[in-house]
Amino acid sequence: MKLDPIFTVKENKLYKIADDTEVDAASLKKIEVLWSQVELEPESYNEEFLANLREDLKAMEVKESFAIIVPKVDKPLENAEQTELFINAFNHCARRIKDCTSVAGFELPAEISKNGFAEDSDAQNFIDTLAKKHAQYVYFTTATESVPATIVKY
Repeated sequence: MKLDPIFTVKENKLYKIADDTEVDAASLKKIEVLWSQVELEPESYNEEFLANLREDLKAMEVKESFAIIVPKVDKPLENAEQTELFINAFNHCARRIKDCTSVAGFELPAEISKNGFAEDSDAQNFIDTLAKKHAQYVYFTTATESVPATIVKY
């Protein structure tokens, strides 16, 4: 089941597609999700946690409120294999919440977005992996000393 996008991005600003109104991204609820909560062991996912997350997101739909899923790196992320596990874990998370219209998108952790969005970068691989089945999401980054906050729509 693929959802139609609710939000789009124009000139680094978030807009609701239905009426083309600008949305303050800071008004969206941020839901932090630890990597270790999603993936208990390599490629072994915590389905109970993901089911509870889905229930919380479905409850937000009733209130017509929106959230950004904020993946948190709390395990070693030092090589390509670990990065792939991280991306796959959050792709699995996206599959479990795929029907939740309350999810505006995902915030990319600094560990993933620090090298930008070039082809084959970790950030681009994260976005490309999720976008295969979840094209409705918008991706956010937080500001760092060297990079301003951005909103990315792919």
